[in-house]
Amino acid sequence: MDAARVRELVERVYAALGTGDRTALEAVLDAGFVGELADGLPDGLGGRREGPDAMIDRGWWAIGARYAVLAEPEEWIPCTDGRVLVRGTYRGRRRDDGRTVEAAFAHLWGGADGRLTTLWQVTDTARW
Repeated sequence: MDAARVRELVERVYAALGTGDRTALEAVLDAGFVGELADGLPDGLGGRREGPDAMIDRGWWAIGARYAVLAEPEEWIPCTDGRVLVRGTYRGRRRDDGRTVEAAFAHLWGGADGRLTTLWQVTDTARW
């Protein structure tokens, strides 16, 4: 799959995360999706997630239960192998005490057959 199509799908992921639309997420994630979330995220939220349900339930939704943050992409870098590197900033707050969260991120996304297959996320975890 080419980088332009991967970017289109990733934009849909960011929008779905912002609105809490699980159905929209499920529509773009491949059944074999694998996500690697940054080590060092608080509350044990980092680590490998295999399958869309694991990524949503124990990844994105678990993070959303503790933090009201949005990914704000600032740079989209297409890779020669069809993947897309997205650099940006998470902005929001912790739900328990309202502290501000502002942390840089890099997401490397891959796709095949019209769906997203991989995410490798690096985040400035000290800012969470």
